[in-house]
Parts: sequence; structure tokens; C-alpha cells
Amino acid sequence: MAQHNKREAAAAASFLSRRIVAPLTWLGGAISTLLILGAFGLIVAAVVRRYVFSAPIRFTDEVAGWALVAAIMFGAAEAYRQGDHISIDLVTARLPDKARRAMGVFSDLSVLAFAIAIGRSAWDAVTFARGFGMYTTGHIVMETWILQTPLIAGATLLGLAAMTKLAERFTGRRAP
Repeated sequence: MAQHNKREAAAAASFLSRRIVAPLTWLGGAISTLLILGAFGLIVAAVVRRYVFSAPIRFTDEVAGWALVAAIMFGAAEAYRQGDHISIDLVTARLPDKARRAMGVFSDLSVLAFAIAIGRSAWDAVTFARGFGMYTTGHIVMETWILQTPLIAGATLLGLAAMTKLAERFTGRRAP
């Protein structure tokens, strides 16, 4: 009976990862890629306009900054899910298998805690900005909560990826 329940849990974790979380984090990674390319294109255009035509684009720094923050938040979950994030494994590579698995669980729990902290903080910031009616300063004026929403979306994706990794670790099933 316990073996049957473990198989069901493994199948559920695999389904969650392959059918729900993986496409969502992939989409976040795709959005991140587009934002990086857009910021790059904007910066190149700004440099050309400034130094070739002496006609600078005044909002480049603002938009590039917003795009890069959003790109990081959208892309972090996909990088984490794929294992493409920065990790230091000098110690964990030398640990026995059981200790390495425990460190993996600790790592995933740490990522989940970080995602919750970022998500909660961003939620509070968005709620305050909307309630107070905060606007950006500079060449482009818009409500700040619009620019803060990618923090919530990225934290949600990162939390989902961490929960999926934890479920896979505990069920012994790894999704492709």
C-alpha cells in the first residue's frame, strides 16, 4: 500500500513538473530572453543616436533598467529548474549521497524561502504603490506598481519551481 502511494505521489510530481511548472517557467525564460534582447537593442539604438546623430534617447536608462529587473525575475525560475543557475559545489560534491540529498533539500527550501520573501515584499510594495498612487520620476512617468509586478510573477515562478524540485526529491522521481 505504501509503495502504491509513493508511485502515485511520484506520478503527481512528474505531472506537476512536466505539464504545469515546466511550461510556465519556460515561458518566463522566453519573456526574459525577449526583454534582454529588447534592452540590448534599445541601448544600441541609444548609442548610435547619441554618438552618430547627436540625438540621444532620453528614456533609455530607465527602460533598460526596468527590462533587466523583469528579465532577471522571469528568467530565474527557468535557470533554477534547468540547473543553469550559479552553484558552488566544492563541498557538496565531496559529501556522501545521503548528505548530498539533504543539502539538495536544504537548497530547495532556501530557494522557496527566498521566493516567498521576495514575493511577499513585492506584494506589499505593489499594494502600497497602488493605494498611494505612486508614479515614477524621470522621462517616462507611469504608476510604479506596474513596474513592480514582474517581481511577484518571478517570485511565484521561482516558488513553483522550488516546490516541484522538493516534490521530485521526496518522491524519488525526476522530471525531464
